[in-house]
Amino acid sequence: MATQANPAGVKIVRGAALEFTEQQLGGPIVENETFVATSTTIGIAIEGNGDRVALIMVNQGTTDLFVGTRPDISSTQAIRLTANGGSVTLTVRDDFTLPTRRWYAIAASATPTLYVLELTRFTRTIPLG
Repeated sequence: MATQANPAGVKIVRGAALEFTEQQLGGPIVENETFVATSTTIGIAIEGNGDRVALIMVNQGTTDLFVGTRPDISSTQAIRLTANGGSVTLTVRDDFTLPTRRWYAIAASATPTLYVLELTRFTRTIPLG
């Protein structure tokens, strides 16, 4: 397996899965993990990114969490991520542009942590000549 550094300088092992993904999606892929503190006030879970090809969000808290693409989400107008591991996975292949959108979150109560994993594809520049 070859290795490659991502923009953050972290070494990535280039195994078969990464090579397959990059071939299918037409460019280098980088993973980015974040932990978002949520509350009972609507907040941004993750900003929009037109190069994001997959998005996984997991509720790590002990109360339900709600996510959606509208800034006025609520417990009745959002995707429910149940307590202790409720999750949603979005891919460009299955969900078209949904992974690229800005996502909002609101907690039913308390301040659960939302784990976010995004896969971003970068466009390769091919020199002319």
